[in-house]
Amino acid sequence: MAMKKIFICFTFGLTISTYAQVGIGTNTPHNSSQLEVSASTKGILFPRLTPAQRANIASPATGLYVWDTNTKSLWYFNGVVWVNTVSEGVYGDVKSGFQLVDHSGWILLNGRALNTLTASQQALAVSLGFTTNIPNASTAYLVQNGSGMGAVSGGNTVTLTQSNLPNVSFTGNAANAGNHSHTTDPAAFNSVIAGAHDHWVDAPPTGTSTNGWHSHGSNANGGNGAGLQFQDGNLTPTSVDYNDVGIEDNTCYTLALQIYGDGNHNHSVDIPGFWSGSNGNHSHSIDVPSTPSSAVSDHSHSVSVSSGGAAIPFNIAPKSLSVNMFVYLGL
Repeated sequence: MAMKKIFICFTFGLTISTYAQVGIGTNTPHNSSQLEVSASTKGILFPRLTPAQRANIASPATGLYVWDTNTKSLWYFNGVVWVNTVSEGVYGDVKSGFQLVDHSGWILLNGRALNTLTASQQALAVSLGFTTNIPNASTAYLVQNGSGMGAVSGGNTVTLTQSNLPNVSFTGNAANAGNHSHTTDPAAFNSVIAGAHDHWVDAPPTGTSTNGWHSHGSNANGGNGAGLQFQDGNLTPTSVDYNDVGIEDNTCYTLALQIYGDGNHNHSVDIPGFWSGSNGNHSHSIDVPSTPSSAVSDHSHSVSVSSGGAAIPFNIAPKSLSVNMFVYLGL
């Protein structure tokens, strides 16, 4: 009885026109439609498949629709890939969102290994140029920077060098920049070789060294010069010592004697001062005393003004909203 009711309902609800158009709930389907379903309280129920069942449809027709029981959304085949009508994502699309994990075929760009994805997602990731890992978009901005697809480069901080500073002049006043003097104290130095010249020499008196035996002249009792003259080494007079002076009646005249053997002794010698001969090339040590310079005219001093900086990098990232980035790789 139930089957009969269904058949009767279908029979009365289905209208086939002469042009082979099918109208459900209407007797006049639109001319551009092969099938028109009209209802005010019911809808169309598409085949309900899991992602695996959908992927196993052999040679799906372009425009084929199915309901994905995993994503809870309607998918259609665009002739190349399956497209989720909720996200309308195409493989390789990138979006931002507040979602914390993968969802509906959108994969979080957190740098994880490709082998953590499904086989179909891995194949699509490789086709997009990813090799070992998916890109890590943390603290990165999406931009076409000319590097490899998915590569993260650059940084969010910069350190300025002197050439990056504005072209300005730092000014300052030097202390005592007007008329003033300087104390100069050259270091002691040796003069250059001065050439041959003389020096005044006046040695102090000095005693001679011991100079041996010798004699001194003596005129005993102030005689008239007649007397014995001893020869060096003679202790007694001989005939030659008389020197035409005779001895008569055993009487001796006063003799002028030379005394021998006076013993070792010194003499004081005082050589008078004199100019030395040419003393040869030599130098003299010179130490010029310190002295204030004379006042000079106005002049400048080199002044160094510190910028006070410490070369600390600063963040150039603009104010931003924190979101997660996803790439669409399907299920």
